[in-house]
Amino acid sequence: MRITPNITSQNSLYNLQNSRTLLDQINEKIASGKNYNRPSDDPIAARQLVNFADQLRAGEQYSSNMTKANTWLKVTETALEGMSATLSEIKKLTSTLTNGTDITAVRDNAVSQLKTYKQQLIDYGNTQLDDRYVFAGTDNASTAPFNGSTFSGNDTSIDIELNTSSTQAINITGGRVLKGTNGVPYQYGSTDILTELDNLITAVSTNNTANIEAGALKMEDGAKQIENAIADVGGRLTRIKTMQQFNTTTKSVIQGVVANLQNADYTKLAVELQQQQLAFEATLSTTAKVSQMSLLDYM
Repeated sequence: MRITPNITSQNSLYNLQNSRTLLDQINEKIASGKNYNRPSDDPIAARQLVNFADQLRAGEQYSSNMTKANTWLKVTETALEGMSATLSEIKKLTSTLTNGTDITAVRDNAVSQLKTYKQQLIDYGNTQLDDRYVFAGTDNASTAPFNGSTFSGNDTSIDIELNTSSTQAINITGGRVLKGTNGVPYQYGSTDILTELDNLITAVSTNNTANIEAGALKMEDGAKQIENAIADVGGRLTRIKTMQQFNTTTKSVIQGVVANLQNADYTKLAVELQQQQLAFEATLSTTAKVSQMSLLDYM
């Protein structure tokens, strides 16, 4: 094959352009601090970076979900502890009345206290967080779920995503806590605390010792019911804390992989830049010499 001046010129130009492109790529990496500035630089690495970015965004959403869930459950726990304390006061008061009393003033005072305690339970049952009633289930009505002894919410759970394959119910419904309604998967007891408290109030006001004793036992059952709910909330909080730690660790690992994949190694690039500059200058010098040659140089 005859090597013509045109072929020589084209080869020289190609080598020069290729050397210049490599030099520009190194300079671009140094300027941006990134190994890859466009998908075409490395399609496989680009796809990996996109996948990692998606995972990090999902992780941020899960983290936000868990923060909200933690707040919701903490508020719920505080309300349940208030209910528990109120029931303890009811039990103390009831223990002084089980034998009955003929003194009307004593009974009237006890009835007044029991009514106050009932209102406290209702107030705890109507606890709000960001204008939402935490014990109302998925019912977002503007009216409180508890009115007297009646519960108008529902027993539907509010679930949040912890990761791609795991969810967690964050709410405890008022029906299961204060009304003793059965529910899946969480059931704390079958005592209708508010109705039984109404019965206890009636028993005290009429000095019915048998019903007072029965009411006292129902309040014991109600207290256990609330304690079961508190234990359930504690378990959920523990699980969320564990998942938060796992999410944080996963985020750190992914960020480390992304940094190793994407962030430029300036020491390595400095060496490559020096080598490529020398290569470019050598190519430039060779091209200049070749362009000056003619047939007379070989005669």
